[in-house]
Amino acid sequence: MIKKKESTEENHVKLVAYTIILYICSIFVPFIVVPSYQSMVYYSRSQWFFSTPFSAYITFMGGMIYTAVMLTLYLIFRQRWEGIWFKVVSGAMILASIPAFILSATNYYYLDNAGVHYNTLKSLKEKEYRWDRISKVHILYRNHQGTTSFYQYRFEMPDGSEITIPSNDKLVEHKWRVENKIKENKIPTTDNFKNPIVD
Repeated sequence: MIKKKESTEENHVKLVAYTIILYICSIFVPFIVVPSYQSMVYYSRSQWFFSTPFSAYITFMGGMIYTAVMLTLYLIFRQRWEGIWFKVVSGAMILASIPAFILSATNYYYLDNAGVHYNTLKSLKEKEYRWDRISKVHILYRNHQGTTSFYQYRFEMPDGSEITIPSNDKLVEHKWRVENKIKENKIPTTDNFKNPIVD
């Protein structure tokens, strides 16, 4: 009985430590795990650039925090609600975080000679928007603290659906490629340079 009690207490201490580690790691681990996984699985040299939306990091972080919260609740109520059913329910609640990790790992976009490729946070399947199928391009500008600069591309498809690619260092570096594809495929463009988004 004494050995069993000591073992239980030891497991309790370990669980507390793991929970604290989860809370702390949720701050930086998503920014290491998500891009590392994506670069190994999805990256190709044919891509102009590959980028991970911020939503992927937030979702992964949310999954870690959710798991940590579930473990915290388990530690708080485990003595009051002892029994196999409580452990099963707690385990099921923790496993419910798995979709967050999977969806965040498959949330990405990249551009290449074929078009824009995007795997949204709500999907496990990559969708391709071919350059010759894009019906219109909206070039958006933003005025931030008195300075107007390129903000994002919004590609419109014939069915009315849109895909937005925000400005970042990678896109700016390859912006000339996008402009060449727009001209090559004679895609109509609009912009809001004279009336930019103000924030």
